[in-house]
Amino acid sequence: MLVFIHTLISLFSTSADTLLVGSYTQQGNPGISLMDTKTKQVMETLDVPQASYQYMTQDKQYLFSVSEQVNNAGAVHSFKKNKQGKWEFVNQQLTEGDAPCHINFRKKSQTLYTANYMGGNISIFQTHEGIITPLAQKIKFSGHGIFPQQSASHAHMVVLSQDEQEIHISDLGADRIYHYHLRPDGLIEGKFNYTQFPEGTGPRHFVFSADEKFVYIVGELSGTVDVYAVQNGEWKAIQRETIDFSKGTEPKASADIHISPNGQWLLASNRITQNSLVVFRIEESGRLSFTREIMVGKVPRNFQFDRSGKKIFVACKDENRIQQFSFNPETGEMADLKADIEVKSPVALLDIGL
Repeated sequence: MLVFIHTLISLFSTSADTLLVGSYTQQGNPGISLMDTKTKQVMETLDVPQASYQYMTQDKQYLFSVSEQVNNAGAVHSFKKNKQGKWEFVNQQLTEGDAPCHINFRKKSQTLYTANYMGGNISIFQTHEGIITPLAQKIKFSGHGIFPQQSASHAHMVVLSQDEQEIHISDLGADRIYHYHLRPDGLIEGKFNYTQFPEGTGPRHFVFSADEKFVYIVGELSGTVDVYAVQNGEWKAIQRETIDFSKGTEPKASADIHISPNGQWLLASNRITQNSLVVFRIEESGRLSFTREIMVGKVPRNFQFDRSGKKIFVACKDENRIQQFSFNPETGEMADLKADIEVKSPVALLDIGL
């Protein structure tokens, strides 16, 4: 008990961190809020409709956000930090794909990539000092699956290899993850291959181990995490673990996945059918060992570790709050700190550490 109390005290006695929160905006909120996690106060807001995912450059000078709108209104927005340390709007470009839901950035070529869920495509933009130039390339996917949510392709996430030579895109509708090589300018080469998942998986978000020998994929519709070994560019399935334990045969709604900063733990979230985080220990073999399930607020679409790996923020979209949990990097234990941050419809989180 004394150790637990000491842990709580140490968490709250550290200097304030800034959490960047992207939100859906049907309630009239601005879209992006920068929150002081210690005081739980808003420090700054930025107007981005349906701000469902953000990327901040490593030097923390530029910020990009998708705007998950439909009817040809899907867009990507750019901001830069001014001399006063505040964010200024730079420009925006249409993604030419509805409901962009993920964004990534290639440092070598200053290239942006968005995954457009309803468009079933990805959009590629060049940038210069934060200015997004008009659409440079668009890659369209086609396919379908067994569930109603899979009537067409739905691009959901764009992940770069560490050397930024390859790009991987999940297609929830076709039960695939596509693999492409990148040109020096960041555009995609025409040749590709893909990994086909069991029907009804609905691959959503995925994350590589630090050495890129393993990749872990959340199946949104199957309520699973798949483990694949990566060798010579080939993905080989080695394990499937259930994470959504709700009853019934209807599609599940699993969402997000992250590896702890120390590389020892993998966490994944479930929403709607059940609202929880599932914790796995990552073994030396790359395989997963189930450790525990933690119930959380409604619809945890996104969650994030802080930089220390001792704290987890959970965006509970349908309860207009972000839960704060302590996390023990040695045991994988979690505890609700009862220090919720009130934000309308939070769906994306970045601990930017300012």
